Amino acid sequence: MVKALIYIFISIIFIDIIIRDRRDKIILNKSNISLLFLGLILSVIEKDFVERILGAAVYVLPFILIYSYGSDFLEKDCMGVGDIKLVISLGFLLKFESFYKVLLFVNISFIIPLFFLVVKYLFFKKVDKEIAFGPFLILAYILLLFWGEI
Repeated sequence: MVKALIYIFISIIFIDIIIRDRRDKIILNKSNISLLFLGLILSVIEKDFVERILGAAVYVLPFILIYSYGSDFLEKDCMGVGDIKLVISLGFLLKFESFYKVLLFVNISFIIPLFFLVVKYLFFKKVDKEIAFGPFLILAYILLLFWGEI
């Protein structure tokens, strides 16, 4: 019952992140902190705090590399810091189980927006300079949560 209530709160926060990121291109710190707090409650219930800390650290590593080196290579920010913080929160919620799951998350996170941009270009002949990356990260989290056991 408590876990279901926590996941309802997580869903509400996800909806808020998606709306704000699409509209304003910003992910608020209070949303990320709320996700971390809900993950902390889940870790107390499931007694897996260490796996969640590892998840927060491991899931974010590829994104930090892309943020730091991609920004140097492109000479502009290729990803926002709010997206990095969101990945930390999502990694804490997902917890570390295997590197396969981490690779799956990273690949889903980048393939879905690429597919979205290609379809948008083919049908509308429009190229966006910036996209809201938060909704795609949340979609990758949801897909991994339900089908990550494959």
